[in-house]
Amino acid sequence: MNRAGFGCVLEEAIAGQSKSREKIIKQLFTESSEPTELSMVKRLEVEDIMDDMRQASGDSKKDYRKMLYDIGRTMNGEWLRKMMTDKAQLAEKMTFFWHGHFACRDDNPALLQLLNNVIRNNSLGKFKDLLIAVSQSPAMLKFLNNEQNKKNAPNENFAREVMELFTLGRANYTEKDVKEAARAFTGWTFERITLNFRFNQNQHDFGEKEFLGKKGNFEGGDIIDMILYKEECAQFITGKIYQFFVNEVRDEERIKSLAEKFYANDYDIPTLMYEIFSSDWFYEEKNIAAKIKSPVELLVNISRLLSVDYGNEETLVYIQKLLGQTLFMPPNVAGWPVGKRWIDSTSLIFRMSLGKKIIESAELNERLKADDDTDPNMLFQKQKKGKLNEIDAKINWEVLSKPVNASSDGELFNCLSTALLSTGNVNYSNAGFTIQGETKEQKVKSIVAHIMSYPEFQLC
Repeated sequence: MNRAGFGCVLEEAIAGQSKSREKIIKQLFTESSEPTELSMVKRLEVEDIMDDMRQASGDSKKDYRKMLYDIGRTMNGEWLRKMMTDKAQLAEKMTFFWHGHFACRDDNPALLQLLNNVIRNNSLGKFKDLLIAVSQSPAMLKFLNNEQNKKNAPNENFAREVMELFTLGRANYTEKDVKEAARAFTGWTFERITLNFRFNQNQHDFGEKEFLGKKGNFEGGDIIDMILYKEECAQFITGKIYQFFVNEVRDEERIKSLAEKFYANDYDIPTLMYEIFSSDWFYEEKNIAAKIKSPVELLVNISRLLSVDYGNEETLVYIQKLLGQTLFMPPNVAGWPVGKRWIDSTSLIFRMSLGKKIIESAELNERLKADDDTDPNMLFQKQKKGKLNEIDAKINWEVLSKPVNASSDGELFNCLSTALLSTGNVNYSNAGFTIQGETKEQKVKSIVAHIMSYPEFQLC
């Protein structure tokens, strides 16, 4: 559940120990068969704000930018809530994976919401359908400058990233392939009113092109077909999926075997994911607790385990920025870092204290860092008023303690550590920890806060 979703609520974590692997996996796929879309961003409202912003200047322009940010923050919160509470955990986890794979930024939240829903609706389908849908989305066409890719002045950015980051990886194409692919993608744009993809024939280069050793009057769809025909594409995608869902240390033989089946099954994503989750090797000791939770995974995992209701959801965006990963705001086109790059001496201290801070609705005293092109002083003006850095978390400890059956403090501790830690239980006799509280609810609160401070809780 930590790998295929964002972890369990405590009741699920305890109850799941008596369920078969097969039953849990089938339930994951069944519950993710019809995911629901993000819907809080209204396109016409955003367009009106952007039209007004173009005509504004000075402080008025900043006010309109703040309006757009507030809408984007609402979108961020809506997706986080879906991750925390939606039963379609596998669909949301796959959407999160592809969100990093197809990294994209834009100041128009309506375009980003549309792209996110495109990814969600295709995240457990055929990779070809997903790739085409993402490549033809307004946000991606705009982000990778394909609007400037015209027959008399080709722009190579879109074509290069489609191959380097989305499909083949470096060393599996030439600079000539990039130039020829860019010519093939000329004319790929979108309608400003409907946001539908549009092929502009007047801007398309209809001349002969040579791509990956073949010649023809190729268009963008032909380029994608030829990329997918190369087995290196299946190997590249499978490798990224393996490192995200299985182990950050690559097992090249395993990846090769999975990639061959992925290719033979016409890039069917569910078939690949089902084999991974149902294989005995997935549960080998070397793959247990082999991944460091990304900031979003950590935040959502804590929130799901505690079934938290946040009174001030603006704080969730603030926490993401403190941790270094904010949904819809990847650092660059390559997406976010992975693994040990999430951890340094400062971030580890904050990460290990986050669970306790949420439980205690503590104040966040950590300093916010600006990224390359975001001014936190504008985006977080309310910080000065003491709102954004104060966690307002409501947790029903009675509900959390009810599914835990234990006859002693030690048994209670061992039961909770088994449910919360991927590494297995930490025995109370060796924990060096004294449980605080008189009632069962108080003891559960004391134990959960303590276990979430373990370095092992950072792993999944």
